[in-house]
Amino acid sequence: ERPYAVRGAAGSVSEAALPRRSNTALNLSGDREYSREIRLREEAESPFRKVRLFLYAAILGGAFTSLAVSTARIAAGMSGINTDLLEQSAINAGVDVAGIVLFGFLFKRDVDAQESRLKRAAKGAEFAKLTIRGSPVLLEGAVGAASGQLAGKAAMTAPLSSLRRGRGVDKRVVIASAGKDKIKEVLEDTCNLAESLMLNDLVVVPVVYPQGTAPLGLDVELLEQDCVALPAGGNWRSIINDEASEAISQGVDIENEGFSIVLKKNGRVGQRTKGIYLGRMVGEVTERRAAGMDVSNI
Repeated sequence: ERPYAVRGAAGSVSEAALPRRSNTALNLSGDREYSREIRLREEAESPFRKVRLFLYAAILGGAFTSLAVSTARIAAGMSGINTDLLEQSAINAGVDVAGIVLFGFLFKRDVDAQESRLKRAAKGAEFAKLTIRGSPVLLEGAVGAASGQLAGKAAMTAPLSSLRRGRGVDKRVVIASAGKDKIKEVLEDTCNLAESLMLNDLVVVPVVYPQGTAPLGLDVELLEQDCVALPAGGNWRSIINDEASEAISQGVDIENEGFSIVLKKNGRVGQRTKGIYLGRMVGEVTERRAAGMDVSNI
């Protein structure tokens, strides 16, 4: 489950889908399978996880074997055979059960953590393949950028991954999705906060739900700013609707409140929020910078 943080006004928190290779798939049992690239990335982030899982499994195997032996001795003792071993066998069985519970918990916790990392990596890879369109001011020098036209003006398209650190343009991406009326309000906020958004390396990508497309009738001057980009290609509709389904299950009113997904400069999902509060996002970065805290990895 991907939790959506709740933010109040005061604070804390396309095109048709094209055939494409997915980073995940479902096998016959319904379990999610991940690409080799995603699994290798997860292993690189947690290099000792497999060692831990092997040790947990070995200890659990030993504990089950010992429990079976102790259980047999207890049964024998209760039948009058080797009664002198009954007390010690009962103690051993208790220790075995405690060990099974403890290491079973540790094993499951590590497996759940692995699955969570794999899901985040797969989702990040899906976002990275999306394409955006923006002004040359924003995308000049971005890896994979191509020239084009937008509202009669010069524009460029580039994969969303080009806004990651080390890809030519370092930006925090705020994917804001809602009904068309709410997106209109978001664009007004973007216009009013343009200078602050640019100062804090924030780029807003407005996406109309459920179409998964850019809003119509955009102000040309706003599009020339380097704080706005538009969905241009890739599987925007599918990904946004998937995120929306998760948000709806958590009580988010997509049409009127909307939700936002903030991608950090390293391309990972930083947070998901109920509602779209650009002013608060700007304020958080400003406050961290003023406090001397790191703002390069948020």
